Amino acid sequence: MASWLPHPDDLIGALSGVAHALRPRSRNTTEALRAYEGMDVDTLFAAPAESPPDVKIRRRWRLGGVVSEDISFRSLYRPIDAEFRQRYERSYVESHTVWARRVRPPGVEDRPRLLYLHGYMQPETLVEELGLVGLLARRLQVEIVQIQPPYHGRRKPRRSWFDGDVYWTGDVVRSVEALRQTLADARSLLSWMQTESDTPIGVSGLSLGGLLSCALTCMDDRFAFSLPLIAHMDIGAVIEDAPVLGRMRGELRDFGWEPRDFGRFFDRIGWNRQRARLAPERIRLYAASQDRFFDPARVEALAAHWGGAPIEWYDCSHMGFARHLPSAAESMRAVVDAVAASNARHPEAKDRSHAASSGRNSETSPQP
Repeated sequence: MASWLPHPDDLIGALSGVAHALRPRSRNTTEALRAYEGMDVDTLFAAPAESPPDVKIRRRWRLGGVVSEDISFRSLYRPIDAEFRQRYERSYVESHTVWARRVRPPGVEDRPRLLYLHGYMQPETLVEELGLVGLLARRLQVEIVQIQPPYHGRRKPRRSWFDGDVYWTGDVVRSVEALRQTLADARSLLSWMQTESDTPIGVSGLSLGGLLSCALTCMDDRFAFSLPLIAHMDIGAVIEDAPVLGRMRGELRDFGWEPRDFGRFFDRIGWNRQRARLAPERIRLYAASQDRFFDPARVEALAAHWGGAPIEWYDCSHMGFARHLPSAAESMRAVVDAVAASNARHPEAKDRSHAASSGRNSETSPQP
């Protein structure tokens, strides 16, 4: 890239700043965050105790043998903060329903499956469905179930200017609760996926989705493999670094906080001390060497903390990773194939794992 050209990540940050300037100023909830102090990560991010009821499946399209379906169910998440609970019930009714999209190529019934989380401010479009989710499903030869985080896509509040505009802001209580709901909804979806089939399930995601897939790798031992894309899980560092979070940083400073102060909250609850519940060979991290959203040095630190999980490096920016997705998919396929081969060699282990996971899920304590 010519030296006089803006860095792609900074350019996207500037464009997003224009969009963020349109949304209303966030509430100052820094004092209310005190109610969360003293809780550990297992309490704050406990899995829902029950499987999602009344899951609805609707066929969307079929093309060349590939089937796309909508999956929806009521979110089992419950907010902690009383004031935010009222806001959630009144103003964010769209997020009360969990939406996911399942893309299934032909002949994958006995293959592993993938729970996928998309990126921040990423709308749900047909282009994304065909060009990203569809591409990965075909390249990996797996069924992919992509979940929408709260405040995105069909879960976007009616008054929102754009997808995800209230997901991460200076309203720190809402930001923590958005994270809590995303992870709770993903684990509910995982519970339902286990009732559909006993084939292994992995987790992956891009950017914010990669951070969330890292968190799920630490929080839930029902996943068989993990493939986070261009992400680490240090939330304080992301808030400090990510060009698209400039408005959030400004709001925090207006409220008397520095961005790292929010990160220290996650340090205190033990967020960054979490370790992967998978062996390193069942994990592969994908990183961009010129990433200004997710510091490459922190990706290396995460891999070391997880016992030496391998990293696949790409010489590009965060925004430039998309052109390397076909190459990354080949590497991801190798991990999926290894899991499939192990599953075929040891079917009795698969059955035991499924039974144990079902038991763990039924015994999980409810959210506070």
